[in-house]
Amino acid sequence: MKKTLIIVIDLVIMTLILFFIVQYANAKMRESNKSVTEAFEKMTVTAEQIITNYLEDEQHLCDVWANYINRSAEAGTPMTAEEAISFIRKAKISPIIYGHLIFTDEGSRSGISTHPGSKDPDDYSVSYRNIKIFDNMDKTVRQDGAVSLTRAYTNPQNGVQSIAFMNPVTIKDEDTGELKEALLMRVEPVSTLEDKLVFLKGEYENVEISLINNDGEYLVHGKSLKNSNFFEYYKSYNKADIADYNEMIDKVTSQTGTMTMFNSKGEKCVISYTPLKSMDTWLLLAYIPAVELKSTNTVVDWLLLGMVTLGLLLLLGFNYLILAQYNRKLAEAAEAANQANEAKSHFLSTMSHDIRTPMNAILGLNEMVLRDSHEDEIVAYSESIRTAGKTLLGLINDILDFSKIEAGKMDIINVDYSLASMLNDLVNMVQGRADDKGLSFNLDVDRNIPSVLNGDEIRIKQVITNILSNAVKYTKEGGITFKAGFEKIKEEPDKIRLIISISDTGIGIKPEDMKRLFKAFERIEESKNRNIEGTGLGMSIAQSFLKMMGSHIEVESEYGKGSTFSFALEQGVKDWNPIGDYEESFKRSVSERKKYKERFTAPDARLLVVDDTPVNLSVFKNLLKRTKVQIDTAGSGDQGIMRYRNRHYDVIFLDHMMPDKDGIETLKEMKEIADTTNAGTPIVCLTANAISGMREMYINAGFDDYITKPIDPDRLEALLLTYLPKDKIVEASNEDSEDKGADDHDTDDHDIPDFIKKIDALNVNSGIIHCGSCEAYMDTLKTYLGSGKKNADEIQKYWADKDVKNTTIKVHALKSTSYVIGAQKLGDFAARLEKAGEAGDVDILEKEIEPLLTQYRELVDKLEPLAYEYSAKAQNGTKDAKDKPLISDDDMKEAYERLQEACNSYDYDSVADIVSKLEEYRFPEDEAARFEAIRSAVDNFDYDQIPQILTEKTN
Repeated sequence: MKKTLIIVIDLVIMTLILFFIVQYANAKMRESNKSVTEAFEKMTVTAEQIITNYLEDEQHLCDVWANYINRSAEAGTPMTAEEAISFIRKAKISPIIYGHLIFTDEGSRSGISTHPGSKDPDDYSVSYRNIKIFDNMDKTVRQDGAVSLTRAYTNPQNGVQSIAFMNPVTIKDEDTGELKEALLMRVEPVSTLEDKLVFLKGEYENVEISLINNDGEYLVHGKSLKNSNFFEYYKSYNKADIADYNEMIDKVTSQTGTMTMFNSKGEKCVISYTPLKSMDTWLLLAYIPAVELKSTNTVVDWLLLGMVTLGLLLLLGFNYLILAQYNRKLAEAAEAANQANEAKSHFLSTMSHDIRTPMNAILGLNEMVLRDSHEDEIVAYSESIRTAGKTLLGLINDILDFSKIEAGKMDIINVDYSLASMLNDLVNMVQGRADDKGLSFNLDVDRNIPSVLNGDEIRIKQVITNILSNAVKYTKEGGITFKAGFEKIKEEPDKIRLIISISDTGIGIKPEDMKRLFKAFERIEESKNRNIEGTGLGMSIAQSFLKMMGSHIEVESEYGKGSTFSFALEQGVKDWNPIGDYEESFKRSVSERKKYKERFTAPDARLLVVDDTPVNLSVFKNLLKRTKVQIDTAGSGDQGIMRYRNRHYDVIFLDHMMPDKDGIETLKEMKEIADTTNAGTPIVCLTANAISGMREMYINAGFDDYITKPIDPDRLEALLLTYLPKDKIVEASNEDSEDKGADDHDTDDHDIPDFIKKIDALNVNSGIIHCGSCEAYMDTLKTYLGSGKKNADEIQKYWADKDVKNTTIKVHALKSTSYVIGAQKLGDFAARLEKAGEAGDVDILEKEIEPLLTQYRELVDKLEPLAYEYSAKAQNGTKDAKDKPLISDDDMKEAYERLQEACNSYDYDSVADIVSKLEEYRFPEDEAARFEAIRSAVDNFDYDQIPQILTEKTN
């Protein structure tokens, strides 16, 4: 019974499929036939256009003949019949075209021809007495804009089937001299018209073209349409009542369309019809046998249907149940996959919004604690917070990139990194959690591992973090052992194989669960370990990263006793000096950093900083304010070269991306200067490029080192400790340190206005960290505001001039200054356009440069209250200005002259000194505005404006 049922079901399914195939084939056939018929109708319209053009052109030539003859009559010099025919003989082009002049006032309908008759070569007379092509000779007057054409008839001169174009003319009677009317005819063979449609034979072999009037009478007659009247022909061979017959006539005489009818042989044919635009009463008919229009793909391949039937029987007979079972499993799997994807999307969105934002705030505030605290215990706590926080933030970022891993868009970025620092970050993160659970944490690090390696530190750290975190989470008692070793690679002497192994005494993994270990969103023994935090992504991400780096995780586990996770990874070696005791090494580096951070000063040292962006110069000076280092600034490469010639510096910082002359070009010119005291001065590159390989590029270009922007204060002071002369580094006393701490306390209590905190585009905490203090941050914001309008206008001007290079450099400067003040979104936008400019992608710049400037100007507008605040403070500060001495005219003139000379020689230190001394004096009311403009230019490092201000005022 079951077999019978299955067979019946199979046969029903097969029958339905075959029925569908036949119906589909028939539908396709009908669709194809319809398309062919529509194409035939379009061909008819095309033929009508060709015929219309031909008729109008030929009628126009007949009109030219007639107009010439009639104008002669109008001018008082009418032509005789012989003269008119003589003119036409000269005017005609083709020998097959005849000109006939028929006298309309004679009942004989005779006249003169341009060609002799076929019987007598000397006889040029022509007669239309027996040719019934004129209903009434008096009605042959042609309407304006219409073609006046006869039906097809036999030319009496040569016996050829022809058509004639007509036009009335006025000529002179040779006998009486009186004017009389005549009919001018341009006679052409019907074959000329048929030749115009020869293209149809290429596509439709048996097509026939006919021309009829509204009464059905033929102008041009197709050979298959036997009767003298088309409508009578239709009525004779097609069954139709009077209503259908009249409807057919109405459609044919007024529309464009297609119909099917029977010919005289009883064969089905297709008639396509359309009116001639040039003749109100004539229609074009295209006739073709219906069989010729049928699509070639109209036959159902019954052999194919038989094979399909056989295949269906076999398939349905043997696989019906199996397919049903598989379909059920697939449906369940699809539902599970959808649920997993929804869970992943929800998780990623939650991580992005709810964790990243507070983590950035935590790290920013903790950085301020590190900068200001002088208690060793608090500093140690903050160091642990920073290490764990940065690691956690890195984990969050990597988890958010899980979709990139799935899409194959995650890149491995190799950089030089300190192994000791990386290991200590890992230990700091895990040690506390292990201690909280009462677990021992054992370390076994090979003392001979090279200290500096090259690889993707972030990815390696995440892999190890995932394994260590799992070891702590799934171990209730006992401990964890973290081993780090290496082995050299004989084939590649500049590389090692870093070997990491992590063992625990945890719950272990069952053999059957091993295959689920590296699957995304999978957690082993979920019900048993539901109280243990986790997403099920960690090991999947770790394995994916290692595969991208050419390695993989190996697992040895015994359920109930513990597990060992290990991997071996090739890494480049940048420093073969052994790591030694990495814990001791890290503590020493922290101690040194704390010492120079808190105690280092160098009041006798002098630096030169060259950067085209005033904000960057302001931030640089504020970051080193406590070191008491003397800092000279230059706003361009040329200004930097001038200072390089005239004064000795202990260290020079040179921005890479500057308009007109970039940092590398400036460095090259500096190196070419022979007579200078700066030949041995270290030159450090300021750059926003932090990708792997940039250090080598800058070193090869001639720089001694480089530092990235936004500038890390610790990194900056570390560079100074490296490159400043040791005899100029002064160790500050404890008292100085305490004073500094007090000053810093005052600084950090500096109030940030509420409107600044409410600006969504600004991350105030990030900006304070970059600038070093609240006060420095406020000064930097004022500088950013002061130069904002000018910078935006310069970007717009460079782009209007299609100067992609300088536009890119200015956008680069906007990126770095925006990052400094915490305008992350604007900085990211500028970074994207900077990359487009470097790649020469003009389309992106064209599309997005205006939106960038709009965001920039909107931020500057939101900062505008700072200008009012500054102005108010300046006014408050001048309440006691009356107590200052009034500057004399001579002293003021001398000071302005010295300012002009200092600007001309690019001696901007002298400019600042002169302005500082002038602030001790009170200026006359008509000079106060000028001095305020000069002081504002100095504050914004806009020294180029000072000569213009002086010139405008003195004139």
